[in-house]
Amino acid sequence: MSLSNYNEILQYAKQHHIMVGAFNCFNMESAQALVRAADAQKSPLIIQTYHAHVDYAGSDFMFAILDVASRHANTKIALGLDHGRSVEQAMQCIHDHYSGVMIDLSMEDYAWNVKETKRVVEAAHRRNISVEAELGEIMNADATYEEIESGYTNAEIARRFVKETGIDCLAVSVGTAHGNYKYQPKINFELLEELVQTVECPIVVHGGSGVSNADIEKMVQMGVAKLNVGTDFFEAYKNALRDGLAAEGRDIVGVMATARDAVQRVAEEKMQILTKFRV
Repeated sequence: MSLSNYNEILQYAKQHHIMVGAFNCFNMESAQALVRAADAQKSPLIIQTYHAHVDYAGSDFMFAILDVASRHANTKIALGLDHGRSVEQAMQCIHDHYSGVMIDLSMEDYAWNVKETKRVVEAAHRRNISVEAELGEIMNADATYEEIESGYTNAEIARRFVKETGIDCLAVSVGTAHGNYKYQPKINFELLEELVQTVECPIVVHGGSGVSNADIEKMVQMGVAKLNVGTDFFEAYKNALRDGLAAEGRDIVGVMATARDAVQRVAEEKMQILTKFRV
């Protein structure tokens, strides 16, 4: 199958009452693992490349890997830029045939965020590519509860931002964070429900690694469209790689295959939760 855009996948999620996993990919093995997991769970999937990994590998290299991986899939697969830090980076991914891009200017002035996000939306939509943006500040997971709360998304501003930019989905700050949590995350479900019910586009939650299964299930039932997960895959890959390299007599291909299998197991576990209420 060829790559789908976010809109197609998120519409499927709404129809079937699931939340789509947006899982970070960083090389061929992780791409293979994620596609295999999607097929095993019969679940659509958004595969993302983090902005720093795009800088490291190149969006053209990552597209080539994910394009081939998607052609081995029997489910809908999208390829997206995660937390694009500039219009230029988003435009490069659009040029290199990503099917979705995130432009994250949430730390910039509101007017500038709107202006630059609209530039990306206009360029992306001409090519049937979806755009995600962010409002509020999704902090690192070592932040205190008070620091995380200070970055919460303002629902009124979110409603206006979506109308002014024409984005396809919005990442919001409601208590989750990026990385390994220092404290168990506290989700502001009242705010999240208001965002899901009143913002005129699908709502995305980042920082899914380390969030409890019960909280994820509640998000699914509320209608959150997409959950971003990265750290859990990075950790699974690193741990399997470390253990494989420590074992005597292992060839490098065997070690990489073990790491690939570890990522697939984690991905399938996540998808089982995200699709638990499928209809």
